[in-house]
Amino acid sequence: MKILKTALAAALLMTAASQALSSGMTFKIHNQSDYIINGFYVAGDDGELSPNWMDFELNGGESADMQFSYDGDCDINFVVGWVAEDGSTIMGDLTAIDICDANNIYFDGENATYD
Repeated sequence: MKILKTALAAALLMTAASQALSSGMTFKIHNQSDYIINGFYVAGDDGELSPNWMDFELNGGESADMQFSYDGDCDINFVVGWVAEDGSTIMGDLTAIDICDANNIYFDGENATYD
């Protein structure tokens, strides 16, 4: 019984640490496309997108530091938005990422990747 309680306590601690690590972190977003990136959204468990994490536009060939506070799991799905020729925003596909482990996010016009 003591081993079970210890294992449960350790599992709860790891979950809490995983979520805590995701707040107050930074990463760099790199626009390797010819598009203007104007949005970075996180999808919730219900599929709804968060408010935009970006309050700026990122031209092709530019990079920017992103800082965020996020109280959730480190494993997220995100969407990049970019400006269409008519001025509307095109939303990309969902991309899975460990936001706590991401140092750089790259957008090439079709895919978003990270390291």
